[in-house]
Amino acid sequence: MNISSLIPDNSEKGTGLILENRGLYLFQVSGRKHRTESGERFFAGIGGHCEEGEGFIQAAKREAVEETGKAVEIIHSARTDIVQSDGSVVDTIELPSPAPRMIYKMLDRRKNLPEKGPYFIACFNAHFTDDTPFKLDPEEVSALIAISKELLCESLERKIGHEDIISSGGKVVAGSLKAGTMLFPLGTAVALANLLKRGKEPSEVDHDE
Repeated sequence: MNISSLIPDNSEKGTGLILENRGLYLFQVSGRKHRTESGERFFAGIGGHCEEGEGFIQAAKREAVEETGKAVEIIHSARTDIVQSDGSVVDTIELPSPAPRMIYKMLDRRKNLPEKGPYFIACFNAHFTDDTPFKLDPEEVSALIAISKELLCESLERKIGHEDIISSGGKVVAGSLKAGTMLFPLGTAVALANLLKRGKEPSEVDHDE
């Protein structure tokens, strides 16, 4: 069994990265090209859509460079949770290395269809391979934020702002977050928040040498 065998061939596919350091999780904040309500932006895992003929790992590494200017190393997860669009975990399996921490089935709201199609995101544990500065394209990513587990879980119930991030021990790592901007989670951030609320820590990984 592998990732592709769990996802229908005609489905939209993407990747997201779970980047954790000292109890804070790193997310991208949407850039200018993404449509949101005035005064709002979404935050999500670094990542994006798989291009035609592109594998999940290849896509994850490409997106990391495009969105942050930095390379990442993918870390194998000993278990993979299958997470539905409502946040429920429907199965937990073991996959060959390098396995994602979770596969998230969300609704693809990009499509102008009466019924929204499923969009599957393979979410991998990862870390950056160097300490070089981040390089953001404001069209794609306006900021990188590091937030606590507690605030991430709270974001499922309410929008969060700069003051929430700072007061809970987080920070804006790169780029800028305009005062008064409210953030809501999307994609990998939603799936991870639901796993954390259930006590399923993503730090339970196996490191391949």
